[in-house]
Amino acid sequence: MTRLLFSPDLVEEAVLLAEGTLMHDRAAFRRGRDRIYQLSDEGEREKSFRALHSRYFGALGLDTAVKETLAEHPEVTSGIDSCHVVRALTRKDEAADLVDELHARHGGGSAPALMIRLRPSTIVEPVHALRTFLHHELTHVADMLNPAFGYERRLPPSDDGPSADTMRQDRYRVLWDTTIDGRLTRSGRAGAGTRESRWQEFATTFGMLGDQCPTAFERWFNEANPTHAEILAFAVSPSGERGRSHQGRCPLCRFPTTSLDARVTTLSDAVVEAIQADRPEWHRKHGICPQCLDLYEARDLDARERRATATDEASA
Repeated sequence: MTRLLFSPDLVEEAVLLAEGTLMHDRAAFRRGRDRIYQLSDEGEREKSFRALHSRYFGALGLDTAVKETLAEHPEVTSGIDSCHVVRALTRKDEAADLVDELHARHGGGSAPALMIRLRPSTIVEPVHALRTFLHHELTHVADMLNPAFGYERRLPPSDDGPSADTMRQDRYRVLWDTTIDGRLTRSGRAGAGTRESRWQEFATTFGMLGDQCPTAFERWFNEANPTHAEILAFAVSPSGERGRSHQGRCPLCRFPTTSLDARVTTLSDAVVEAIQADRPEWHRKHGICPQCLDLYEARDLDARERRATATDEASA
């Protein structure tokens, strides 16, 4: 049976979040915490807090979704020795991955460890949302463990620099996610609206396919046995551009494109500065393809959201 371990800081914060909404005997919980605060020995006090929070974490069923969803993926549990659920700082940090180094520190054998990063608020939120997220992430891990998938952690670098590498990684991610959500939809494990949201992301990422974009989406969404090599090949050359003329390439990613994006004239100064940080020689007059423009604008939006979150947390 796979060992399932929750980090103490995640457990404590989740219990405190659940205190006002899920806890029926809040007074007893508070009395228990008050008694622990009276302990003079710091080590004993910390140990007692962990025991208290762990007990309520289990009593409130905050570990149930992870336990049950993990049990529904024997293709994952059979390939790992332990599962460590740790605290994520932001929604973007939430993910599941295989971590050999963590496993080695805990004295494990030849099998890797699974790390799941979750925010405490995600654990307390409605369980169906957490289970949907976990099914998606665990299918990622199942592919990574499947020899037939042929997973490789690092994509081979392109000859056109870091912007092209970033574009390739983003395309790969969207394709892989599309195959995963297709499989989950067919198994009844996908959330409401999954297909539509995945299509929107696919259409944005592979807009260069034009009229062929819906057909390509259907192909990948319905792919039952994807492989790393197939996904990478399509991410590198969605339209089969290999061997074509080198005319009409984006100045940043160097991928062939039928047209540059007219929105380049309205890019914010912050986005222009970010592009020039990667490519100092670039100027608006050189143009940019729609995919690169979307990528840099998404990065700028993410940076602004992170700054806003940091400001909110500092003022709290």
